[in-house]
Amino acid sequence: MSPQAAAIEVGYQFPSVSVVVSREMISAYAAASYDFNPLHLDEDWMAEAEFGSTRFGAVIAHGLMTYSLVTRMLTDVVYRLGGWHERCEMRFTAPVRVGDTVTTSGIVSHVRSIGAQRLYAAAVRAERQDGAVVAIGDAMGRVPLGGPLRTGDSHR
Repeated sequence: MSPQAAAIEVGYQFPSVSVVVSREMISAYAAASYDFNPLHLDEDWMAEAEFGSTRFGAVIAHGLMTYSLVTRMLTDVVYRLGGWHERCEMRFTAPVRVGDTVTTSGIVSHVRSIGAQRLYAAAVRAERQDGAVVAIGDAMGRVPLGGPLRTGDSHR
């Protein structure tokens, strides 16, 4: 159950989202985003490709696919509170490969009430199953104070 808007305080931890990344997921994201870079789709090309001193050896997921998992984590809470996610800035720090499990986390670092709304800032991140941080950043959003809770799971 989502918290009431008043529970969005400094230290609040967003419930994590964990997803096992599949080749089908990466292909679906490529189709949805029109990003058909061989970096994400062509195993043979990636077996030989070099990026400066970096060699991935296999396809990697789109950074923005990882980003979308973080924004889902935020939205799963704030949407039900009648709020919205406004901004998320992330830096991608390690690759995500087919078979990796990506787990998100977020903790509220600042809050400010303005009128009937609570604005929040949160430190957010995504990690692989081996503990490597694959993305890190900051997010902001707002929730109405005393507003009705939305029920159901209609946004998925």
